[in-house]
Order: sequence, then structure tokens, then C-alpha cells
Amino acid sequence: MHVHISLWRGDKNLFAGPEYGGLSETALYFVGGLIRHTHALLGFTNASTNSYKRLVPGFEAPVNLAYSQRNRSAAIRIPVTSGKSEAKRVEFRCPDSTGNPYLTLAAILMAGLDGIENRVHPGEPLDKNIYDMPPEELAHVKKTPPDFGAALDALEAGHEFLLKGDVFTEDVIRTWIDFKRENEILPVMRRPHPFEFCVYFDV
Repeated sequence: MHVHISLWRGDKNLFAGPEYGGLSETALYFVGGLIRHTHALLGFTNASTNSYKRLVPGFEAPVNLAYSQRNRSAAIRIPVTSGKSEAKRVEFRCPDSTGNPYLTLAAILMAGLDGIENRVHPGEPLDKNIYDMPPEELAHVKKTPPDFGAALDALEAGHEFLLKGDVFTEDVIRTWIDFKRENEILPVMRRPHPFEFCVYFDV
């Protein structure tokens, strides 16, 4: 469930500008906020144990916490548009359809606004072919959390940006984390996966 985002004031797209990919400085700060908070965001946007079967290195999966005009393995892509300012946007490629859209979209917006408020620059774009990058260079690119448990841990440890303006509350976040751990993560951990029968018994 890739999410395309732009912010507007009246009829002016605040994401259009002279910076990389036709973005504005505001848009770059928004991207910086997304990258800074991705680990916590995924606790809402990728809300199942199965979500992380998709987020694995080596495929066209958005596991690299970087932005790029062309690189589909980057978490944030800048769509190449016709050049019209109203079409300029950023695409956050991590989310999937297991997330509650109300929580997902609100959390994404809060992360981006935090980036704007704190002028969080996202660094240099990742325009290289990820599959041609040597391992020692790729090791410096931050990745998405490896599983749902790690995402919930990040959400638990760093969710202050979600509390601004009472958009989220501590009890909502705490209830979400506790429910997901107790009713999804632990039950899956305690039971054999069907593939394990193939690995250990199909001999």
C-alpha cells in the first residue's frame, strides 16, 4: 500500500521546488522526518507478522531507508512526473494493507511534520543501483526493522512525535502495542509454521 503524499497551502503544492527531484526544501525535511521515524512508523504501517516477509533485502522491496527518484528498493521514491508542480509528491513505499489506514496515514503525516518542524535533512539520495553496490558500501545504508516485534519495540521507545497536538495518545499507543504483542506476535512464535514441516519432516 504505497502512500503518495504532498502538502498544500490553498492551491499551492508545498512539495514542489528547485531541490532534488523537483522537490522543495519543505518536502526534503518531510522526507527526513519519514526516514528518522521509519522504524517506529512501521509499528502502525506494517501491522502484522506477515508484513515482514515482504520487507526482505534482495528484491524490489523498500528496505533501504533512503530516498531516490528511480530506486524502487528505497523506502521513499520521488515519482518522475510531467513537470507540473501540482503533480510533485513523495511516495512512502513501506506500508502494506495490514495497517489501519486511519492510524497509518496519521502516523506518516506526523513523522513528516516532525521532520519539517525540526528541519531534518534526509542526506544524499540513493541513486545508485542497489544490486551493484558492494556489501561494504551497502552496510552503511540503514534498513527497515527485521520483524514486527522490532518495529513495535521502536514504536514503544520513540513515539513522542505522534503525541503532538494529541493526535495520538499514550493509551492508544500502549493498547496497540500490547494487543499486537499478546494476540499476534507471541501466538505465532509459539506455534510451528507449515514450512517447518517441509524443512524438518519432508525427508
